Amino acid sequence: MTDSNKAAKEMDLDVALSYVGGDIQFLAELAELFLQDYPRLMDEMRHSILLGNHSDLERAAHTLKGRLAFFGLNTMRDKAFGLEMMGRERNSTNTTQTLAEIESAMEGILPEFTSLVREQGRQ
Repeated sequence: MTDSNKAAKEMDLDVALSYVGGDIQFLAELAELFLQDYPRLMDEMRHSILLGNHSDLERAAHTLKGRLAFFGLNTMRDKAFGLEMMGRERNSTNTTQTLAEIESAMEGILPEFTSLVREQGRQ
């Protein structure tokens, strides 16, 4: 795996820690909240795509985008931003494919969140 591919598929702890003043315990709490909320956001986006509800897609994708950016997951943040824009522009052309790409990439990233939480004794 090249460094650029690796970077796209890993949480950037330096970025995330910079947002919490280096407090790893607090970061673990936020990672735990992400793990709890991520399935709901994915369900909301999936449901809004099925129903053609662009405003709900835009809102859920915007929320996910911010959370991904917080953890330095810039490639996935960009994909979530793409979904947000599709919702804003009422464009359903590639929404299902983009959501599937996010889900696929997140399968490899979610264990990092779980590890962070466990390492800090949060679960």
